[in-house]
Formats: sequence, structure tokens, C-alpha cells
Amino acid sequence: MQKYLGFTHRFLLLTTSWLASSVLLTSPSQAATIALSQGRLLFTNFSQSPTSTFTNTDTNATSIFNGGNVATNADAIAYLGTTPPVGYSSTSNQAFGENNGYLGIGNSKSTIQGVFDVNNNTHFSFNFTGDLNLATFTDNPQQEIASGSGNLGFALINLANNNVLDYFQIAGSLTTAGNDILTYQNSKNVKFGAFTSSNIAGEQEFTTTAFNGSLNHYFQDQTTIALVVYNSTQSKVAVPTPSMLPALIFGWGAISLGLKRKRQKSSEACLSEKK
Repeated sequence: MQKYLGFTHRFLLLTTSWLASSVLLTSPSQAATIALSQGRLLFTNFSQSPTSTFTNTDTNATSIFNGGNVATNADAIAYLGTTPPVGYSSTSNQAFGENNGYLGIGNSKSTIQGVFDVNNNTHFSFNFTGDLNLATFTDNPQQEIASGSGNLGFALINLANNNVLDYFQIAGSLTTAGNDILTYQNSKNVKFGAFTSSNIAGEQEFTTTAFNGSLNHYFQDQTTIALVVYNSTQSKVAVPTPSMLPALIFGWGAISLGLKRKRQKSSEACLSEKK
């Protein structure tokens, strides 16, 4: 397994380096604004197979323009198999704009849920690996806006009382206006290591983080648990003009409301599955 994790780690570094280069090699003469976001999680070596599985993906690519050109793209994948038990979650989105008067937003979300019946005096365990990649490029930071963000991780939940037993989370945000962040959170039964490479200054910014780890939780009593994996990323580019502001405000409000409703429906579906 260590050899597999080492190969995966090298592969992630290679792909994330390519992602950063695709932005950094863009010619400033194109007067373009670019934002890229990508999050991936892979789960292997489960100590047992799930008794039931649930997956869901949700994407939204929005383009609003008034004189400028804009293009957005959003993709998401969610998979959890039982024989062998392997889980994979991927989200990616890109937003590209040029000239003046545009707004482009790409949102991607991937959700996985697996239910496991764990016997008493038993260890429940698995390995995980993944990466979070964010990149932005602006030709004129005084007028152009480019941002990328991501939030991915997992939680192990006791379905008898809905208590969170263990968790892991990585969250990052990158914007040409500043306020760049990258944070980790994990419970005591989750062990992980991470490698981060970044450039968060100037007109061209990127951050790429590759990580791998494991969870090992001992159950004294027989317990039914759910592994919930979440993965969401967003890319945004904008150069608003005064005449576009009402439309942008209305458009962004409608997008936010739609995403909120979709998240609520997904949550209700997850709760129904648990019941």
C-alpha cells in the first residue's frame, strides 16, 4: 500500500504542476482573467464492504456578459463500489473571461455515503489520498476579479445518534484581491501527511496540496456507521460594469438560492437513506 500511495502522490504532483503551468504560461497580452479549481479524494483498503451506498453530483456553470467574453465549465464524479470497496470523488471547474463586462462562475459538488455494520470489538479502517488545486490569473488586478475555492473531506457518523466520530477536512481559498487561506482539520483517529506548493503573490497565483492518510477506529460495541464524503469547488471571474451591476446581483442571488435548494434536497435525500 505504501508503494501505491507513493505512486499516487507522484502522480498528483505531476498533474497539479501541469495545472499551475496552464495558468502561468498564459500570455498577459491576451488580457484574460482565469480561475481554476479542482478537488479529488480516493479511498482504498477498507476493512470491510459497505452494506449500502449513495452518491450524488451537482454542477452549475453560469456566464453573464455585457461587451466581454466569458466561458465556464464544471464537472463532478462520485463513486463508491462494494467489490472491492473503493471510493472516488472528483470536482473541477474553470472560468475564463476577457475584455470588459462579464461574470463567470463554475460550481461543482460531489457527495458519497456508505453505510457499514461494524461488529463489536472490531477495528474499522481505510486509507485515503487526494489533492486540492487552485489557480488564478488576472491581467489587470485593479479591475479584474479571479477566485478559486475548495472544501473537501469526510466524516464518520454513528447512525444511532448522528454523532460525528471522526473527520478530516481541507479547505482553501485563493483570490487576486488577497485573503488567501488553506486550513486542515482532523480528529485523533485520522492520521495524514500533506505537501503544499504555492505562489500567492502578483497577477498569477496558484496553490496545490497533495495529501494521504488513514483512519482507524476501534468499536467496542456493534455499531452502524455512515462514511460521508463531501467535495465542493468553485471558480469565478468577473469584470463588472456599472450597467451590469443590477443583473449581476440578481443573477448571483438566483444562483446562490438555487445551490442552497439543491444542497437541501441532497441533505434530505441523505437523511432518507439513513432512515
